Amino acid sequence: MHELSVRRAQIHDVRDIQRLYRQLDRHHAALLPDVFRPLERDARADMVIRTRIDREDADYLLAELDGEVVSFADVQRAAYPDYPMFRPREFCLIDNLIVDEPHRGKGIGKRLLEVAIDWARERGLGYVQTTVWDANARARDFYLEQGFAPMTLRVELAIEEDSEPIPPDRS
Repeated sequence: MHELSVRRAQIHDVRDIQRLYRQLDRHHAALLPDVFRPLERDARADMVIRTRIDREDADYLLAELDGEVVSFADVQRAAYPDYPMFRPREFCLIDNLIVDEPHRGKGIGKRLLEVAIDWARERGLGYVQTTVWDANARARDFYLEQGFAPMTLRVELAIEEDSEPIPPDRS
């Protein structure tokens, strides 16, 4: 029986967070090569991650399976812009959520999302939002299965001859 636990990240977790980010970045580069390019280095400086860990209004929530970091959710307090047409609303933004490839399909992402929702509730936030690329069918379907509803549709038109639009997901 494997033991799954979720905790807030500490500074010593930067290496594990970077390892999972590299996996996420490779996934996006393979999925959307017209948008993302593969890198041979970390896309985020360690200091960026350390700063998020130290922020009062943000956290990396880490899922550990038998003591090994296998997933994280990057959560933060966010709000609509302070423009007259927007009603004031603060929410929890999940900037990234990734489960290590060998551990997918075991309920880890769902458990981590539950903890992220609890994180939002503890801060008095009534909503949780995230962004998912349409081509990322697995992630999109995961969020929809958890009760998330689409809020907007961002579309793109290629106007240069050598530009190609991102193909829609047809799964």
